[in-house]
Amino acid sequence: MIIISYIIFGFIILRLLIALINLLTKQWLSVREIPGEHLVSILIPARNEDENIGKLLDNIINHDYQNYEVIVYDDMSEDTTLEIVKSYAEKNKKISYVRGIELPEGWLGKNYACHQLSLKAKGSYFLFLDADVIIEKGLIRNSLGYLKKDRIALLSIFPQQVMVTWGEKLTVPLMNWILVSLLPLILIEYTSNTSLSAANGQFMLFNADIYRKNQWHEKVKGHKVEDIEIVKSIKKKGYIAKTLLSNGQIKCRMYNNYKEGIEGFSKNVTAFFGNSIFLTILFAIVTSFGIFVILFTFNYLFAITYIILSVILRIIVSILSRQSVLTHILLGIPQQIAFIIVVFKAVYNKSVKYGNWKGRPIRY
Repeated sequence: MIIISYIIFGFIILRLLIALINLLTKQWLSVREIPGEHLVSILIPARNEDENIGKLLDNIINHDYQNYEVIVYDDMSEDTTLEIVKSYAEKNKKISYVRGIELPEGWLGKNYACHQLSLKAKGSYFLFLDADVIIEKGLIRNSLGYLKKDRIALLSIFPQQVMVTWGEKLTVPLMNWILVSLLPLILIEYTSNTSLSAANGQFMLFNADIYRKNQWHEKVKGHKVEDIEIVKSIKKKGYIAKTLLSNGQIKCRMYNNYKEGIEGFSKNVTAFFGNSIFLTILFAIVTSFGIFVILFTFNYLFAITYIILSVILRIIVSILSRQSVLTHILLGIPQQIAFIIVVFKAVYNKSVKYGNWKGRPIRY
């Protein structure tokens, strides 16, 4: 039991060190502008996004980078998404759309949409955006600066998350709480090890020549967590990928309530642990109940130290994520409970080999 307690204590120290590395190496998108303007194909897969698509198109139209084309793939939406996109396309020649078709065998919806968009795109760079993001001035120009100067095949950015309801505040922060405490983001770029891979499909900027040559979305057509799998494919081919955190240039309200948060994260939580159910469950057990093991084995001083380290970790994660430090600390316990529910849901979906997202079945 003592050995287990030392391992648990060492694990929180390790997570804290990794988060500190991410903080000290400043893993945010920064100003890195380049002269000239290259044609950027902004590619947006959209399914039932009538509440968001108009806002994003307005963002793009009013953006400070103007050498672009926008192509929206309407993935058989059951709302007014297509009608909204049509109205924008009629007024702006830079905007066009593709009507979705039934999914071919072996494809997942978003992967197929992105692949079809890439076949229509003409730009020197492909920027895949989810329909629910908000972009600020400087985003495209600074992102291109990274691709040009660092000669990378893909730049992905984790957007700053906008949270309105308490349900969102209980679930959405879990993503970065795991990510930036388990993975030094700088190693994604500087090592070819595929286990050190992370990306966010909400923002993925590709060198178009390399993309056309490799057809990244086609390579991962059946993967639920296509963004991470694409980074792995890029590394296997000997190219470089880079992943950063948003400094406010791109934001997203990922989910609208607690239920959506649970459903969404249960779909991809195991990807943070190499798709291992065992490691996912182990992480949930250690982070949820490790304090009780330490308290039983050692004295109160060790337990208090463990709690202090856990709070410091939450502070650093909040700073890195541009989230409220106070809220993240006060909601620590309910967020942990939400995480257990997410893991339980993920295990259940895996056991029945079935899930659902945006009205479509997902096979596990």
